[in-house]
Amino acid sequence: MKQRFCSGSVSIFYVLILVGLISVLFAFLEAARVSALKTNVHLLTGQAEDAVYASYQPELWEQYHLLFWEESGEGNTGTFPEVCNLQKDAVEQNWESQQFGHNFFFLQAHCSKVEVEQYQLATDDNGAGYYQQAANWMRQNVAEDVLKTVLQSVTESKTDGLEQRGELQEQEVFQALEQMDQSGKTAQTRELPEETGNQEQTRVLAEAQEIKEAEVDAGKTGENSRVELANRSDLQNPLEWMKAVKKNGVLALVMPEQNVSNKELGQTEGVNHTHSAKGSWQQEKTASVTDRLLFGLYCRAHFSDATQERGDRALDYEMEYLIGGKNADQENLKAVVNRLLLMREGANLLYLETDSTKSQEAMSVALALTSVVANPELAEPVKHAILAAWAYAESISDVRILLNGGKVSLVKNDTQWHTDLKHLGDALNTSEKNTEQEGLSYDGYLQLLLWTTSEEKIRQRSMNLIEQNTGVCMNQMAGKIKCSVEYEAQPLFWNLVQLGNNEIGSYHFAEDSEVCYAESKK
Repeated sequence: MKQRFCSGSVSIFYVLILVGLISVLFAFLEAARVSALKTNVHLLTGQAEDAVYASYQPELWEQYHLLFWEESGEGNTGTFPEVCNLQKDAVEQNWESQQFGHNFFFLQAHCSKVEVEQYQLATDDNGAGYYQQAANWMRQNVAEDVLKTVLQSVTESKTDGLEQRGELQEQEVFQALEQMDQSGKTAQTRELPEETGNQEQTRVLAEAQEIKEAEVDAGKTGENSRVELANRSDLQNPLEWMKAVKKNGVLALVMPEQNVSNKELGQTEGVNHTHSAKGSWQQEKTASVTDRLLFGLYCRAHFSDATQERGDRALDYEMEYLIGGKNADQENLKAVVNRLLLMREGANLLYLETDSTKSQEAMSVALALTSVVANPELAEPVKHAILAAWAYAESISDVRILLNGGKVSLVKNDTQWHTDLKHLGDALNTSEKNTEQEGLSYDGYLQLLLWTTSEEKIRQRSMNLIEQNTGVCMNQMAGKIKCSVEYEAQPLFWNLVQLGNNEIGSYHFAEDSEVCYAESKK
């Protein structure tokens, strides 16, 4: 009996020690399992993010290299149920794939909740998300030296004020014509002055007198006779010629033989109208000069212009639309051509004023014209008006060259000058054959005009074109989505050493899921 009792007491002692050791072992195993569960749910969250990244809107990427999630539900309430369901399904599918042959898996964790905390739509903050994506794509696809060259071109072109100068020049021409008309009323019967030895002056005097005689013979007065006579190749008063050709319209002057697109945008509201849907993402990054330049290059790469039409688009002249903002191709092209003419007028007049030979030639014509109206005091202002008309003729030649695929220098020299004061009408026959190898193409001049256009308007108009061409709605495109993901897992080893009736609750884990198409994943 005694020996049997001693043997039994020793066995109970060892059993208690063994139970304690097993409890400690299971505690370590459970702690290790909890740590592994945290790692596993982090991996599951990353895999769920990848599922969202892979579900981008395909049309935007194929045509415009933009990555956005499209919430296809009616109305955007900010909950993004499709994103939440996609991530839940991705977590469950990834968890099921880890169960090889339906064997027991130690790291079972179920996604219990996915909730959107913040998101950014493409139209938020004047299209900041769209703008940043476009700039980032161009940054990865343009050489640094090309970027520096374009930046230097737009920042050092010295085109500021040229358009305003061109407008003043045209006003100067019309004012000079009005002054000459008033002076001519008192000198209609005045005879031609005797030749003074200046052959150029004598020639122009004779032409001016011939114009007046032709008007009297034909019995014509007023604007109709003036227009007809000004268009004659053998009788060209520079001021009358300019006034006459401007009546034809800018497109008839620079594109007489080309078919102009008649496409127009529909009446449907685009992103340039106010949208009710707005995201909650806090935008911190501000656009830099480099970003603005990159966005301009992006527009050049993805939108067509008058020299490279695309028939499958809502508008053929998309770059012109970004600058002009009209609903019709013709109106946008007119706006751009008019701005180019004004810009070139200003630049061309600056050159003419520095060329003494051409200035003297203009003065000879001015003296002849003012002598006919018996008011030589007008010679100086008429000379400036003639130079302005000459600059206008050269501008027509420049724009014709650009639209035919040629190049035109911003600042010209004598060898690059195409028109002759004696034959301004020849400007209407200029083609790309007259161009120089140096200078900017039509595409380059569009970049200059784009640089002077409001950045906010360019963003809105470009997104409007994207909507028209793809059928998507940009205010339903999310570029950034931040979600909170909750997981639940049941204890395993603790259940084997549970003491008493107290049940051990489940484990809960929380992870942040952030989908950001505009930036690369870390």
